[in-house]
Amino acid sequence: LVTVNLTANTDLNSAEEFEQLVIRESGGAVVRLKDVADVVLGAEDYDSEVRFSGQKAVFMGIWVLPNANALDVLSGVRTELEEINRDLPAGLEGGIGYDSTVYIRDSIDEVLKTLAETLLIVVAVIFLFMGSLRAVVVPIAAIPLSIIGAFFLMQMAGFTVNLLTLLAIVLCVGIVVDDAIVMVENIERHLSEGMKPFDAAIKGARELVGPVISMTITLAVVYAPIGFQGGLTGALFREFAFTLAGAVLVSGIVALTVSPVMCAKMLKPGMEDHGFARLVNRGFSRLRDIYGRALDAVLAARPAAYFVWAVIALLCIPMFRMSPSELAPSEDQGIIFGIVDAPANATVEETARYAEAANDIFFSEPETDFSFQLTQPSSGFSGMRLKPWSERERTPNEILPGLAAKLDRIAGISVRAVTPPSLPGGGNFPVEFIIASTAEPEQILEIARTLQQKAAASGMFAFPPIIDTKIDQPEAEFLIDRDMVASLGLNLRQVGEDISAMVGGNYVNRFNIGGRSYKVIPQIQRAGRLNPDQLESIYVTGPDGRLMPLGAVATMKQSAQPRSLNRFQQLNAVKLSGVAIRPL
Repeated sequence: LVTVNLTANTDLNSAEEFEQLVIRESGGAVVRLKDVADVVLGAEDYDSEVRFSGQKAVFMGIWVLPNANALDVLSGVRTELEEINRDLPAGLEGGIGYDSTVYIRDSIDEVLKTLAETLLIVVAVIFLFMGSLRAVVVPIAAIPLSIIGAFFLMQMAGFTVNLLTLLAIVLCVGIVVDDAIVMVENIERHLSEGMKPFDAAIKGARELVGPVISMTITLAVVYAPIGFQGGLTGALFREFAFTLAGAVLVSGIVALTVSPVMCAKMLKPGMEDHGFARLVNRGFSRLRDIYGRALDAVLAARPAAYFVWAVIALLCIPMFRMSPSELAPSEDQGIIFGIVDAPANATVEETARYAEAANDIFFSEPETDFSFQLTQPSSGFSGMRLKPWSERERTPNEILPGLAAKLDRIAGISVRAVTPPSLPGGGNFPVEFIIASTAEPEQILEIARTLQQKAAASGMFAFPPIIDTKIDQPEAEFLIDRDMVASLGLNLRQVGEDISAMVGGNYVNRFNIGGRSYKVIPQIQRAGRLNPDQLESIYVTGPDGRLMPLGAVATMKQSAQPRSLNRFQQLNAVKLSGVAIRPL
């Protein structure tokens, strides 16, 4: 006896094998699937089209996890894309259509450039006001020490090097030198009185222990509370506040420890009476005399001074209330998005044809580098990537008005050009307004349309706000005559299955090609289902297995239905989304 593994070749692994399937046999005649149907290996559906700079493409979106670093993720994506491009056949090329980290990297580079310029300016200003290279070295040394301390605290707190932490470093450059400058000035004063450098450093440091500590704590407690705020403000500025407060605390420690020691070693008696330092001191003496006379004049007219102070203080209230407010000013991120809205009964071919006209308008702007478009039958999303900052003169906000006017002339679709917000918000648009009620969606929609008209008439929005609820989706319903079905000896399940198999687009089985599983989807040819009336002529299983037209047992009813029914906190809701052209 032996053991043998038995297998059978029942699997179908190619379109040719499906074509050879026998679906009927009568009188020795065989009807195969290829005799009544076209068998093709194609896409699961054809409800979307992707183009890159006008050429057909395949799109894959990558979303970064909340706890991931976008710069690291996109760096890995670029590395993998290089490997993929090496394996692609001739004529195919992979690229990145939109990379938000380009703006982040450029912004970080600009901040680093600003940091270098700030260091040079601070050094120059300190030298001009102190007049001595020896005296300048002491406060300058406090800058790198304080920055190193700030980076150490960032590491301890788990902060990353980002725009906000770098902004904190830039601001702290001008703040951390204050304590060191005060310390140097006080020690120089004791040196001018005849004290030895070491004794002057000890006495000067002891005199300023209290003031330096109070200054440091005051500055720290001004910034630190920002980091304890909740919501979006706290999430955005927590790292900024704690980094800046940490740098200030470190600068206070440096001013009380390192600065006196450096003064004892580097400062010499009589330095202020020679060279450039002498000219600086003379200038400050004259300035001090002018300030003293102005102060005496103000103190002599105290009632008038109090009155001016009170008026200025009271004016702060109306000035604050009348000032426009917004989350963040718009930034040049080098991208303009296009939001496409098409009729509910449009096909992807029709929408793509109009989207192609929008792409031509994108490239009519000289600042355009490339574009991408994701088109669906009744909606779409596109982007117009601009050339780098150094290669163009106009910003997205300057391009936007003219571009929007050109896009408005496209008849078949509505394309709304917008720029991405500088900071992330709670939704997809800068302004989102939700109307929630127990009323029917149709009633809420009427209210939303009234608000839309008033918002458009106000001139405060780039385009009329978008309403997410639209009751315009064509729907064709088969009304099956149950009595007729019963009289013919049929059942509703069989009729429903026949209709679903022919027009539903659902898969009935799977097959394997190259170790991968694909769906088998039966469907009537597109030419036979271009409109609902044609469906009454399709055949379903009739009595004794014979075929009969669907119109014999069913009629067609057409109506308009909502594209989607949205809810907010368990209430019927309609949302208006818009882009304000000025602070609201």
